[in-house]
Amino acid sequence: MQEQEKNIKGFNLLELLVVLSIVGILSAVAYPNFSSWYKEREVRQATVRIESLMKNLVIQTERGTFGYVQVYFDNDEDNGLTVSSKGMTMQTLASKINNSADPWNGDLIGTTRCDTTSPSGDTSYWDTDKDTISDEIKDSVYSITFTNVTTNFEGTAAVCFSRNGKFYDASDILNDGGAVVEYFFICRKTSQQVRCPIDSIGITASPDNDAGGGDDPGGGDDPGGGDPTEPGDTESVEVEIAELPLPSSEVDYLRALRWGRFGNFSISIFENDYTFVEGKRNWNGGTWKN
Repeated sequence: MQEQEKNIKGFNLLELLVVLSIVGILSAVAYPNFSSWYKEREVRQATVRIESLMKNLVIQTERGTFGYVQVYFDNDEDNGLTVSSKGMTMQTLASKINNSADPWNGDLIGTTRCDTTSPSGDTSYWDTDKDTISDEIKDSVYSITFTNVTTNFEGTAAVCFSRNGKFYDASDILNDGGAVVEYFFICRKTSQQVRCPIDSIGITASPDNDAGGGDDPGGGDDPGGGDPTEPGDTESVEVEIAELPLPSSEVDYLRALRWGRFGNFSISIFENDYTFVEGKRNWNGGTWKN
């Protein structure tokens, strides 16, 4: 046993230095690729989670859990990007539609049914904000906060969906003169980039005047029947990928989440375009791709 112990040897100093050098070289080569992968993953996962939240909310309207829902965006430089959801039950929506004195049926100039502060200033506008609502209803809405991603605006905005698209609406920067802006940008947040470098956001296509069609777009028991062009109703624009605004400067890991009146969510990726002159890389814009 003593003889075996004498034959066990460790690394000598030269061998240890060689191993450390190899590890250092491999780390120097691998780290940039890992760092890029991790940053891209942050943006990709955030985009997918927001898409999932919005999809789930639209599904809740089709199931009848809610008659009207809101996806609320709040982008704050200090606190991050928060995406949350709110809902109004079918019963509440029906009572508003059938009450001629309710602000829902009034003059909504300067605001919308999807206003981030609620059209009437009523703090109980959304059922999910009420203390009296059941836990089952409250558990149907969610809120997510991201600290490492951002969008192209600071402040709040919202988009609202209803069963069969009857009361499709938006507010703030996502409402362009009465038409819903059907896309939302997401990129990585850094100390040099607190917002995605997209200077403008708005409608670039002709509005689709079909707000759901028919006398009762919501079906027999949908409280959203009647005239599809009631006050506050907005038009839907199916934005093609080629019509998405381009960034004003180079930006890595930029995503666009697109949707329509009936959901139809999709994610687009911005790919930068470069030219090389005398060994120098020049940014030449880029293109959106699915």
